[in-house]
Amino acid sequence: MRLKKAGFALVAAAALTLSACSSGSPEKGSSGSASGDTKVLPASDYNKVDPAELADGGTLRLAISSLPEQYNANHVDGNTVDVATTIYSYVAPVNWIYDENGKFDVNPDYIESYDANLEGDGDSAMVITLNLNPKSHWNDGTPITATDYQAVWKACSGQIDGVTCASADGWTQISSIEAGDSPQQVVVRYSEKYPDWSANFSTVESAAGLSDADTFNTGWIDPVEASKYLAGPFRVASSNTAQKVLTLERNPDWWGSKAKLDTVTFSALNQQATASGFANGEIDAIDFLVDAASYATAQNRQDADIKMSSSVQWRHFTFNSRAGALQDKKVRQAVQLGIDTKDITSSDLSGLPSQDYDLNLGNHFFMPNQEGYEDHSVGFDPKAAKALLEEAGYTMNETSGYYEKDGKELAVRYLRIPGNAANENEGAMFMEMMADIGIHVTYQDVESGDFFKHVIGGEYEVTSFAWNGTPYPMANVSQIYGNPFDDEGNLLNSNFAGLKVDKVDELIPQIARETDAAKRRELTNEADKAIWDEVMVLPLYYRANITAIPSNLANYGSTTFETLLRENVGYTK
Repeated sequence: MRLKKAGFALVAAAALTLSACSSGSPEKGSSGSASGDTKVLPASDYNKVDPAELADGGTLRLAISSLPEQYNANHVDGNTVDVATTIYSYVAPVNWIYDENGKFDVNPDYIESYDANLEGDGDSAMVITLNLNPKSHWNDGTPITATDYQAVWKACSGQIDGVTCASADGWTQISSIEAGDSPQQVVVRYSEKYPDWSANFSTVESAAGLSDADTFNTGWIDPVEASKYLAGPFRVASSNTAQKVLTLERNPDWWGSKAKLDTVTFSALNQQATASGFANGEIDAIDFLVDAASYATAQNRQDADIKMSSSVQWRHFTFNSRAGALQDKKVRQAVQLGIDTKDITSSDLSGLPSQDYDLNLGNHFFMPNQEGYEDHSVGFDPKAAKALLEEAGYTMNETSGYYEKDGKELAVRYLRIPGNAANENEGAMFMEMMADIGIHVTYQDVESGDFFKHVIGGEYEVTSFAWNGTPYPMANVSQIYGNPFDDEGNLLNSNFAGLKVDKVDELIPQIARETDAAKRRELTNEADKAIWDEVMVLPLYYRANITAIPSNLANYGSTTFETLLRENVGYTK
């Protein structure tokens, strides 16, 4: 499962997803280290073939972590990688086409041109004008117009009661969205500067599915029904909940270049089953190979072609600040000091082709090759960890080997997904490392499909998963690190640590509107330092995007930022 949108996205089972945006043009991509003799990962790696040279027809069989229960990617429960990144790339508008460096241009199938008046017009701090393709329309035949963009803005800026968007960043800075010279001209006016404006408009959904809370929350549960609110080269044909398979078909009403493939299927499978399926010819591609066993299994396929690029997906521990002993900041800091992130990284990557690259991560926003990256990690220091626990009032029970306070053993639960290689391995190493500093770790086991229900619901203490980024490292800071709850205690965003950090909340609006790129990076790094100090999320490493495909599959593979349009995916003749 993965969360996406204009900030962070959850990557389930093996990872969560994250999307973030920066100013004006995106920051340069993270395509490996540029210093010394360090090996460098490419920004993109795939078989590039002119679609006209590909065979017409065929099926692409893919795997996802679980069959989604919410297909509205704006909804906090639908902001997963499986939905917002994977499935939506086939069935929803893709407004921008990003190159391998993260620079974007219009996708003319949806937006013919745009004008960005970043200086404003006197009445507004900024004015963005989008000129939509007049041929574009939703699957129910309704034209795509300014009304649809207005509906997303109203839903995600808090103007509709009972709606919980994955992120309000960018939307609350908008004062109005109206039609310009025609219904297909979208005029966006901002009350304050917002450099990451393009992130909010990377896609759009039909106003019919967003205009009221009931439809927004429940009208997207059935993917076939929800398909009418979308538009793309493919549409949802069926969903078999018993077999956990979602099937897409070539969209007969698509106005763009005809998709090369007839159908695309998504089967809910765990890592091992996905790798075995690929090796046996039952699955046609594996995205983000993340464990050595799956990698070895995938190579058993005779025509396997392994692609590898950099990525902005990164693994981390998240700590629930509302749970038990973790409510104490000193305990969280001790836990952080007791984790050897380099050892975990080495273990997770062992046996993968990425093991020879330095993928360690010391920042919550910037990848090591992005401008602005500063390593703020606190380092591994078990002795200091124990000293902090003793400052917090804990004493060692020499018989059990664990710290105690008021007769209660210092213990935390790790939310584990049995069968998920990274999560399981990280849990085992976390247990061992915590035992070394006197903290007793137990497991709370859940199925992959239920993992994020527990995370989103705060029904965990410590766990690990992945966030997936975008070309915008400084957008949506509040999505994961901002004030988590409203006055009634309802979750406002994806701050699963459940921790309000005043310093971060103070910096969020400054980062959002700062137009000086250097100053903005400085402010973002101030927020990063505060997050390290409070111990909300502990970065481990960023992943290489390792993809397994058959050698005859074209225009599908590993990229960091580059957009591979799904209508161009197909098989060589």
